Amino acid sequence: MELPVLSGIITRRILINYRVAPAVVRKILPDHLEPLIIGGYASAGICLLKLHNIGLRYSPDFLKIDSENAAHRILVQWREDGRVRCGVYIPRRDTDSKLNVWLAGRIFAWPHYPAQFDTKEDGGHYVVNVSSEDHRTNLRVSVKAGGSFPSDSMFRSLEHASECFRECSIGCSPSANPGHFKQIQLKTKGWSVKPLAIEELSSTFFEDTTIFPPGTICFDNALLMENIPHEWHSI
Repeated sequence: MELPVLSGIITRRILINYRVAPAVVRKILPDHLEPLIIGGYASAGICLLKLHNIGLRYSPDFLKIDSENAAHRILVQWREDGRVRCGVYIPRRDTDSKLNVWLAGRIFAWPHYPAQFDTKEDGGHYVVNVSSEDHRTNLRVSVKAGGSFPSDSMFRSLEHASECFRECSIGCSPSANPGHFKQIQLKTKGWSVKPLAIEELSSTFFEDTTIFPPGTICFDNALLMENIPHEWHSI
């Protein structure tokens, strides 16, 4: 069953971005996907989404929900209908919404994993702690607004990074059905990103040396989006 069109507000979207050796990323990806190479590196990271009034596009507000969500993702490309397309591969999604876990996972075969989120937002300072019930996701992010985009980034500039993420609007995730994948496209009504200064960062996934051997991964940059009306469309 395909997911219906959903709409809502991205109240807060924090993108934590790493630059990674392409050969390492290729081992994580399914066969039909290749890492998108930027400045000689693959781009992987964490998307921390605070969603407001998310629900069926034309449903009344009382039928919509708020949720905190975390997605591990990798910028990718693939060939489709004779042309190269770009998007993100999302091997795992964690959420504090039991409805997301049940509805997406049980009805639409699109696994979401239950997790506890502890978040604080105060005057441009954001702290997000995530701990999944299966103990496979544990991460802590502390960032603050302001500062400049790092000069040693894999991206040429803040504008370049913004455009890359905007163009990679299609998310590809493993389905609950083996060998199948779910594709969903993010369509936003506006797009604006700001650089974030990192204060603290830890992630059990990206610090797992069996997946990312020492020297193959490095923090690159952090970005913020706020108050963006959006829709999700199945493809």
